[in-house]
Amino acid sequence: MKNALGLTLLLGLALWRFEVVAADVDMPVSFSSVLELKARKPDYSIRYGAAPSQRATLWMPPLRAEGPVPVIFLVHGGCWLSDYSAEHIYPLAAQLAADGYAVWVPEYRRVGEPGGGWPGSAVDMALALDALADIENPRLALSRTVVMGHSAGGHLGLWLAARDPELLKPPVRIAAAIGLAAITDLKSYSEGDNSCQAVTEPFMGTSAASNPDAYAEASPASLPTRVPVRLLRGAEDGIVGPEQMTAMTRASMMELPGAGHFDWVHPDTDAYNSILDAIFDVLSVSIQPRRP
Repeated sequence: MKNALGLTLLLGLALWRFEVVAADVDMPVSFSSVLELKARKPDYSIRYGAAPSQRATLWMPPLRAEGPVPVIFLVHGGCWLSDYSAEHIYPLAAQLAADGYAVWVPEYRRVGEPGGGWPGSAVDMALALDALADIENPRLALSRTVVMGHSAGGHLGLWLAARDPELLKPPVRIAAAIGLAAITDLKSYSEGDNSCQAVTEPFMGTSAASNPDAYAEASPASLPTRVPVRLLRGAEDGIVGPEQMTAMTRASMMELPGAGHFDWVHPDTDAYNSILDAIFDVLSVSIQPRRP
């Protein structure tokens, strides 16, 4: 019965989202073009800790999107640096809400502020998820939460999805995870020389050679994820290479021709339609009966 209800919900969302038509922005897009986007204000904001960055915001879908609706726990990237805030991902959050999902966007402590880096940034993921569990809204299907993150946020989101389900605060349940140009293997990422890769050691507070166990504990590619995982990457991405996708062997993967690193957070590109497909797909997989 539970799976049948889940399938009915997904079919309803499928009919809703297919009203969205083709994108009108050519790929690849620049980060500056993402910063130019506007988003409506969130419907709800809270603080989940005492630090200035420990806050989260919620976008709800229109009332005509029948509830309860799945929740997208959306984690922004930015090389784990405090220079890049959650605001650049708000337009994506607002569009996902317009297309029928509730979207929870946590801000978190990052490199450059007290408590930021490993493990503080990861701790904030868990705290923000617990805060989501405390929201009493009958329109939220908290047991149908999809963790989705972009770039360094993809790393943190996939790490969160790999945690022991027993640590989750009811009624939240992580049904699936999606990585958008996600960093999955910190050791191999730290070996690169682009500006984002150079932040890996400051984020970890040590090198992979000095503390390989810490890098393994922080890398989603090394962790036993128990939920369906989909990884999406643009073929023109010069920040996160294809080895970060293939390192996570238990995930399903899709590389989008013509897309770069930032198309995933620009809702007017074709990459956005691939995100909608991925959400629908992983939720569909997550409601299938589990094998004994």
